[in-house]
Order: sequence, then C-alpha cells, then structure tokens
Amino acid sequence: MESYTIHSFDGFPIAVHEFTPKSPNNKTIVFAPAVAVPQKFYFHLAEHLAQKGCNVFTFDYRGIGSSMSQSIQSLKDHGYFSWAGDFKEVSRYAKEEFPNNKQYAIGHSYGGNSLGFSDVYQYYDKYLTIASQFGYYKHFKLKMQLLILINFGIFVPVTTSILGYYPSGWFGLGKPLTTKVAKDWAKFLLHPDSMLSFTKESNTTFYENIKEPMLLVSIEDDLFAPKKSVDILGKRVYSNALVTRKHLNPSDYNLKEIGHFDFFRKKNQDILWPIVSEWFELN
Repeated sequence: MESYTIHSFDGFPIAVHEFTPKSPNNKTIVFAPAVAVPQKFYFHLAEHLAQKGCNVFTFDYRGIGSSMSQSIQSLKDHGYFSWAGDFKEVSRYAKEEFPNNKQYAIGHSYGGNSLGFSDVYQYYDKYLTIASQFGYYKHFKLKMQLLILINFGIFVPVTTSILGYYPSGWFGLGKPLTTKVAKDWAKFLLHPDSMLSFTKESNTTFYENIKEPMLLVSIEDDLFAPKKSVDILGKRVYSNALVTRKHLNPSDYNLKEIGHFDFFRKKNQDILWPIVSEWFELN
C-alpha cells in the first residue's frame, strides 16, 4: 500500500492510498466513500481486492480524514459538488496510471449517489453501490423520518450558523462536515427529488449519461438505505444504466446484522465479499 496526495480540480490536495497487486488482472477499482467516512474504513476490502489482482485506489474527500489540510470552517463553501470533483480527479488519475485496465467503481452510500454529480462516468466500465439510496426521508421508517427532520431541519442550520461547520460526531454521524456538505445532505434528504433536485439549480448533473452495468445492493436492516429507497434509485435516477438489484437479508447469510456499514468489515470477508468478486468477475 502506497500513500500520497494528488491535486483536485482546484488544486486542493487529496489523500490517496494505492493498493498494488502481485499478479495484476488488468482491472482497476476506485472506492467512493460515504459521507463523513474516512478511506481507512475501506482498507480491508481494498487489500482483499488487490490480492485478487486489482489495482485499487481509496481516497478522502476534502475536509475528511487525511484530506484535511485546512480548517473545516475555511471549507464552508465546499459541498457535494466539490466532493464529486475530488472523486472525478482520483478516477482520472487512476485511469491515466492504468489506461489499459477495465476500471470499476465501488460507491458506499453517498459515494454511489455521487456518480452523477460530475461526468466521472467517462472513466468507468462497471459500478457497484452498497447502501446508496434515493434519500427523500419519507421513504424511510417513521422513527428515521423524525430523526431526519429534527437533525437536518433544526440541528444542521443551527450548528452550522454558530460553529461554521456541522459537528456530525455529536449525532453519531461520523467526522465533522463543512457547512455546505451538511446543507447539501439536508437537501438530499428533505427534498422530494433528493439528488435530482440539485439539477434545478445552477449545477449540472449527469445521471442520464450513465449507461454501464450497475449492481445496486440494499440491506434489510439498513436504517439509512431502506429497500424502497434503493429501488427508487435504480428506477428513477440510474434509469439508463444496466441496473441489477440485490437485496441482502442478514439471516440468509447466518448473520445477526449487517446494517449500513458491516458489509465492509473484515469479519464478513468470506460471507459478503464474494458478491464483489462475482460482480467484477475476479474469481
């Protein structure tokens, strides 16, 4: 594993880790992280995929993990589209490093939602999303609806106005977030059009351009990405892609729980990670 930084579209330094296989299979995989989740969370699966022959890249969005070269308050105007630009730049770099490889993306939660926030699709041949969803809160269970309304309708505007950032950790939501990311997340959850609502502003989205094969994975006990919301993501957002759906029930794998995060934990290497290998034809 090699660590280094690359410069994003505006020169911002992005922390990258590259996992090099001993016997390359001419396939590159890039991880697009969830909101507030540092890249180190994905290292075990990245190492596993490198052992199978893939050139693998992980990274941190600006303001997250090792990509924190400035105070979070100074990044207050950088949100989802800046993160999408970081992902695009890492994707471009990976393609330039291995131009003859097939290149695949693994998106976790927001990482899978972000595929259309830029024209990053030009670098990919296939996608896998884990717990990515059409985020409108009314597609969630009632308890989650209430928590979302309180947190994103009240605490986000209050804390960002006072502190100049969103202290996600106070609410069990990972690393602190910039004001813009927090407000974009709130819009993603509270607007009936979720991520598609961003197109109605001055920004451009590219969801309709994504036409490659895409496996959308949902998990029965995932409170952050209920099955209904993932179904809608495939039908309404990635409508031009060659979508395959897979819904995981923990009991079918003799597991007590999987939730929003456990797919990536090493304890499930022999249980759940074969799904990745099968989709990307690594066996």
